[in-house]
Amino acid sequence: MVVSFLGDYGSSLVAFGLFALVHSIGAREPFKNALARWTSPFFVEHFWRLIYCALSLVALYYGVATLHWTRHPENDGWLILYPDWLWQVITVFHLGSIALLYVALFQSDYLEFLGLTQAWRGLRALLGMPVRPATVGLFGTHRLVVAGVYGWVRHPMLVGGLLFLLTSGPSLNNLIYTAMYTAYMLIGGYYEERRLVRVFGEDYLRYRARVGAFFPRLWRQPSS
Repeated sequence: MVVSFLGDYGSSLVAFGLFALVHSIGAREPFKNALARWTSPFFVEHFWRLIYCALSLVALYYGVATLHWTRHPENDGWLILYPDWLWQVITVFHLGSIALLYVALFQSDYLEFLGLTQAWRGLRALLGMPVRPATVGLFGTHRLVVAGVYGWVRHPMLVGGLLFLLTSGPSLNNLIYTAMYTAYMLIGGYYEERRLVRVFGEDYLRYRARVGAFFPRLWRQPSS
């Protein structure tokens, strides 16, 4: 059974694993520092984030996802037929996951998160146009956001993505993709937590004591 599963979905597992590895490495400071030495600090500061997001989008949605679903169209049928009332409840949560993703993205300043703000500043500098100094540090690197949805969970974008998948059609393809995403969320979240502790130190430790990683925390741990 395991051999059959790997034969059917081995390519999806490998593709998603490679995406997760490259995606995680590309956001790390050691990689960006090495890239800055190979190109220039100016390139990394102004253009890498946009390129990184574009490559991630193409790799995940037009690479991994396409490979996963197009190779197994016979596994797109639902394994469970929900009653109408339950499907309506699930639909509400599905729409809520989309809302959570958008709120988290906008709260982090989506233009900055996607690298568009940095690229625009870099382009103006290359064209010799005046560039106003940045008034706010980069989200997740020089700025720690702890309010709004980030006051409920520390990784709302990851949670929103998982909720979106969990409330999608219960096909075998979707269940396997959700399992891969969950593994990446847990592993990637662990290493991202370590990075944030290095970057923000005690501020992040106090934030972590108050707010759960993936679920709202109904209790509070004492801050040290």
